[in-house]
Amino acid sequence: MKIQILDKTKKRKVLDKLNYLGELKMNEMFIRTGDRIRIFSGSLTNQQVMKIWNLFPIEGIGLYFAKDFLDKKGNQETRISLDGLHSIREQIVQGIIELNEEQKEKWLRGNNIELNEEQKEKYNSIKGFVALKFKEDFIGTGKLTEKTILSFLPKERRIKN
Repeated sequence: MKIQILDKTKKRKVLDKLNYLGELKMNEMFIRTGDRIRIFSGSLTNQQVMKIWNLFPIEGIGLYFAKDFLDKKGNQETRISLDGLHSIREQIVQGIIELNEEQKEKWLRGNNIELNEEQKEKYNSIKGFVALKFKEDFIGTGKLTEKTILSFLPKERRIKN
């Protein structure tokens, strides 16, 4: 798989697609491998990363940050990963849905979450991808439909039943 180091313009486009969380600023190097975007904050230059890739084709350098993909209707979407969410947690100021204990347990088992009436009213202006929070911790990213949060929690991070 080929890697591409994103220039400032392409990096800004990725961050703009994540504006549902707020205005994000990052200094890390952005690297695209297929539909995945990774961030790297090490001391290697762009040229050094590419030289290593030419010698040893690597798929993953840095932290998996986001996924850029087409939805079922053909719309371009970018979803931040759980690790990506934690890497920018101080910058997240919007698109946050707070879950209760019962919802958190369902979420951590990989289930979609139904919003209660209070949440429907509180979050009625939010659509699309959201950051999910329980108390002080971000626990994942979901996609909010009219009353349901669709789960994207990877299987390896789920609690086994």
